[in-house]
Amino acid sequence: LHGLRKSRLDACRLQLASVDHCADVLETQARELVHAVDSALAQHRQAVSAGGVDVGSVVECRRRRHELQGGLGMLSRRRTLVNEVAGLARANLREALRQVEVLEKLVEKASG
Repeated sequence: LHGLRKSRLDACRLQLASVDHCADVLETQARELVHAVDSALAQHRQAVSAGGVDVGSVVECRRRRHELQGGLGMLSRRRTLVNEVAGLARANLREALRQVEVLEKLVEKASG
């Protein structure tokens, strides 16, 4: 029973650590994308306010901004999925802890 208890807890801890790592990676990607969007918007404003507007650079800025906004949307959806998986991992860990407590009570009853 002790081995079963330990392996169940270890599996849940590993699952939770993996989900937390994914959440950290997504957060880093989100910060990078926000920075890239800000940069694209600044470039766009600069190109428009420069007076002698180069249509090609404005079109490129708009294309880049559109791509980055699409990336932010995708990242938002991935973040939602990671949050759902994190919730499941936490629920699994709580359930594993409950099962371990039940196993410990059974061991106590068997030895007592």
